[in-house]
Amino acid sequence: MKQNHENKELIFAALAGALYTIFGIFHIAEGLGINTATASQLFVPGDILGGFCLVVIGAVFLYGLKEMKQGINAGVSFVYVGILMSLVFMGAYLLIMGGTLLDSFIVPDDYEGWSIMETFRPGIYLGLLSLAGILHWKDRFSLNEVLVFREGA
Repeated sequence: MKQNHENKELIFAALAGALYTIFGIFHIAEGLGINTATASQLFVPGDILGGFCLVVIGAVFLYGLKEMKQGINAGVSFVYVGILMSLVFMGAYLLIMGGTLLDSFIVPDDYEGWSIMETFRPGIYLGLLSLAGILHWKDRFSLNEVLVFREGA
């Protein structure tokens, strides 16, 4: 039973790490003027710094995955930090979206032909994956765990 739970964490870390890294690279490529063809369908704008942030989040997930595969219990902490970082970025993107929407009501002339989807970012829908992760593991957060290596590792 415990093995299944660990497998879920490994799969989650691998999936989140890969998705954040890929979307971060798409952001950076679009920011450098490289046409990735699928960027507009995935709401990926050209944003080098935003892409770098997504790559960093992906790296945190992947580092946690690496440590968990080596049996180092602290790897789970990296996954939790990745979840928190992605939720912070999702919240920031939602605030930007809301602010722009509010601004479009205050100064409608500046937003003729504008759509709310122009401010939609991959950090929002990728954050939903992290939200599902934190809801699944919310009871596992503990400040009392001091073991670094798993038993039998």
